[in-house]
This record gives sequence, structure tokens and C-alpha cells, in this order.
Amino acid sequence: MNMRRAAVPLLLLLIAACTPAPRRPAAVAPPPVAPPVVRPPAPPPIVQFQNVWTRDAGTQLRTDAGGVPLPYVFMRLEVLRADTADLLVRCPVCPGTPEGWIERARVVHAPLRPADAARLDLADFVLSVREAAAQRDVEALRSVMARDFVHTLGPLEMGLLETFASWEREGYRTLDRMPFLLDRGVATVVGTPVWAAPPEYASQQGYGDLRAGFRRGPDGWEWIFLVRGGA
Repeated sequence: MNMRRAAVPLLLLLIAACTPAPRRPAAVAPPPVAPPVVRPPAPPPIVQFQNVWTRDAGTQLRTDAGGVPLPYVFMRLEVLRADTADLLVRCPVCPGTPEGWIERARVVHAPLRPADAARLDLADFVLSVREAAAQRDVEALRSVMARDFVHTLGPLEMGLLETFASWEREGYRTLDRMPFLLDRGVATVVGTPVWAAPPEYASQQGYGDLRAGFRRGPDGWEWIFLVRGGA
């Protein structure tokens, strides 16, 4: 009886020794890493430029009621909203201050140095002069002012040196009016190669306020006069 009891553990040991060890389950590969989420680029800001100016004369402002003609080069427009190809703008210099859409390609907005803009479109050149005048950057303006630049209709004080001296004496008040003067647009003076601002100077006889003039020369655009009213 005791021998039987002793044989049972031995038999169990033999069985355990002959039994193969259970296989461990194969390692499970981790799930693949999800690719990073590619987000679309952020849309352009609603107002990318505060102001833009018409590149050409006769541009149409697209409104709900049809179209509003913008008859002059370099009419200032206030940007209300921007998308990829068009701008929603307001024309503060137009009767009734209309709002509508205009193509980005039909406006200028980034001023260059006047000397660099002289061979580009008239609107590019006028924008560069506007910026330099707003900054009172006389040296930048000097590079595109005609040698016979006129600042008075009188027989005296003609030329660049006299012009700069006159501006300095008056504290640059005349030059400071250039941005407002140009923003109303630039128009051709009939029968001449001159483009002038404001358009009233080109269209109204007897116009007597400040006016500025430009012409295209062999080396590009040049600024030829800034004459005070009453001169």
C-alpha cells in the first residue's frame, strides 16, 4: 500500500517531464500608427489689405444691383473682405459709397520705391509716389521728379532745389496733401501726355485747387508738377 502511494508522485513526475511545455502565444504586433492629420491651410485673413487702388480706368465694381464703373486709374478702395481671387471693397470716393467685388488683379496695393516703379504701370508708379510723399521721403521722390518740375505757376522759383526749399519753409504741408489728392483718381488731360490728379483738374475748366501731374518719358514715368491752388 505504501509502495503504491510512493509510486503515484513518481509517475506524476515522469508524466510532467515528458509533457512538452505549453507554447507561449505569439506576440501580437501593435496596431499601426495612424498617419498625422493633414489640415488644410488656414484661409486668407478677411482683410488682407486695408486699402487698394484701381490699376486701370473703367474697372467695374460688381454689386448686387449690377456694376458700378470706376472711371479713373488709382481710385482708393477700402477692403472689407478677401477671398482667393476677389476682394469685397467699398469705394469712399464714389457717389453713394458703393460696395462690391473686384478682382485682385485689377488693383495695386504694395508700394515699391519710386525709381523701381517708374517702368511699371501708372498705378504702380503713383502708389510709390504716394507712399514716399506720406513718409516725406524727399530723396526717393527726387529720383523720379522731372528736372523742370513745377511747384508754382509764377515765373520764379522753378526747379527741384526751389521746390524742396518751398516745401521745407511751409513745413511740408503741400506734400502732406498728396495721398488725399491722389486717392480720388488720376485722369488724362485731353490733348496732352499728362495724367493728373485729382480728375477734376483734367475735366473742369477753372479748377483752382492743388493738383499733381505725371507723364511717361523715355526712361519711364516721372512726376512733373505739384502746384498749389491759387498760384
